[in-house]
Amino acid sequence: MKQVQVSLAGLFGLFVPALLLAQPLIEVHKPWVREAPPTSRVLAGYMTILNTGDEPAVITGIVSPDFDRTELHRTRIEDGIATMVAVETIKVPPGGKALLEPGGLHLMLFDPKRVLRQNDIVRFELQYAGTARLAVEAQVTRDAGDSGEHPHHH
Repeated sequence: MKQVQVSLAGLFGLFVPALLLAQPLIEVHKPWVREAPPTSRVLAGYMTILNTGDEPAVITGIVSPDFDRTELHRTRIEDGIATMVAVETIKVPPGGKALLEPGGLHLMLFDPKRVLRQNDIVRFELQYAGTARLAVEAQVTRDAGDSGEHPHHH
């Protein structure tokens, strides 16, 4: 019985590095949150998500201690009217990127826990690949041109 357990442990040990290598490798560039009036209950967040790995990455959510609720959204134009549609996941192909930008995919950030002004920092955790998480800090700014380049790697 012990030999079987040792063999299984040995086999498991061989497979763990392969599983780790197969994980998508995510980088976030130029994260920013659009400044809103102090009374605003909803803000929007943007960033570029790069997948530098060999496997597809599936972003399953984003959580933030700075907001009560966060959602992934896409802007859809119907009959000249823009509407926000929640999306469950964002898929990023190997070697590809997902742009979260005004008028497209973006974060909807509900009920900020403090007043957020120009140059404040907002914290996120990007959730992907089942249990993986990537910490991101985004600057509150009026537009993307105001934010500095602070790449985040995982």
